[in-house]
Amino acid sequence: MNASFLKSACLAAVLGLLTLAPATAQETPPTPEAESLAKKLRADMIVPGVALAEGVSEITGVAISPLLGMSAIGAWKYYDTVPEMRHRLPWYCHPYAWGTGLAIIGMCFLKDFLGAAAPALVKKPLDFAELFEDKASALVASTAFVPLVAVAMSTVERIQLQAMAGMADSGLAMLPVAGILDATLHTPWLTVPLAMFAFTVVWLSSHAINVLIALSPFGIVDASLKLAKLGLLTLVTGAAALIPYSPIPALVLCSIILLIGLFLAGWSFRLTLFGTLMGRDFLLNKRALKEDLDGGVKGFLARRTDGIPVRTMGRLTQDPAGVTHFAFRPFLVMPEKKVAVAGQGMVMCRGLLHPSVAHRGQTGTRPRSALILLPRYRRLEETIAARFGCQEVMDSTLMRGFKAIRQWLVDMLSSGRNLVEGRAASAG
Repeated sequence: MNASFLKSACLAAVLGLLTLAPATAQETPPTPEAESLAKKLRADMIVPGVALAEGVSEITGVAISPLLGMSAIGAWKYYDTVPEMRHRLPWYCHPYAWGTGLAIIGMCFLKDFLGAAAPALVKKPLDFAELFEDKASALVASTAFVPLVAVAMSTVERIQLQAMAGMADSGLAMLPVAGILDATLHTPWLTVPLAMFAFTVVWLSSHAINVLIALSPFGIVDASLKLAKLGLLTLVTGAAALIPYSPIPALVLCSIILLIGLFLAGWSFRLTLFGTLMGRDFLLNKRALKEDLDGGVKGFLARRTDGIPVRTMGRLTQDPAGVTHFAFRPFLVMPEKKVAVAGQGMVMCRGLLHPSVAHRGQTGTRPRSALILLPRYRRLEETIAARFGCQEVMDSTLMRGFKAIRQWLVDMLSSGRNLVEGRAASAG
């Protein structure tokens, strides 16, 4: 009887331990990492495509404004993450990264706010500096931000689709759709290049707006373009806020922006190259020498010529027979092509920021701009005109207006000085 009693007691003890073990495990509080991951997965599995829409929205928003986008996303993720997990966040989520970005954005805002009343010659160098800041931010974002977002987006989507595949028996998942998405979105060597391509296409169109702002001589045009860019970024942010309820608005809006960027890719690339080279010569105050003209005069087409798009980069050259050509390389890497330029009626125009070559169809008619030269050729207008057989050297419309304003100021100030001197002499 004692042996039987001992066996029964041991069996009861073992059953008690097995019964208490799950209860003890349930009473153990989950770690912050587990809570955050569980919260993320629950949110993603409620509405399919949440992680995809979030990643696409982040890439699109950062492409529109790289520095502002990375700083805003980094600050939001930093404050939305529990303190115990903040050390595991990507580099752009740390305060030193997004804090520096927001400080630079604040200085740009002060430049736009205070520069509205400043002359163009004072504000435009700052606009060109902001142009190069946007390029540097885009370079950082494309190499150190977009790949991280693409990999994170693919990882979460993979977990979500696996969960959907596990629910196939209950009829809650569509296995063909899940298989297609799993095959296309979750291959790193395919996902990351696609994300970088989409970022580049959208950024080119957005950066073209910055180029127009830097080149525009009118403050009201600058403000309108900045408001348009800010409105587009607000639309993307608003669509991203609806992602937990439905990812469709964000995906549709970002797809439309991407399609528009693809349609304008060629125009945006030429305008970006134009603004980059013009801004570089202007900020660095580059000056060409007469010896530099032997290799041709670099510039951009001011209007479409013989099927060549406007703002195509090339060189104005002259062959041994004295015929003037515009030489260019399609896509900058293709074999060089040459287009003959009409020698008769060519006019060299001095500009406030850069010279240009115009063409006068008939005597007495207004010349039309044909080629925009780089700012480095300022003060060499007479030499270029003599080399390529231009009929005359004249001031551009903007240059004439600037000289008229300067002459008016000189006349007003000198008249006031003479009037004061005359009164002083009569009083003496």
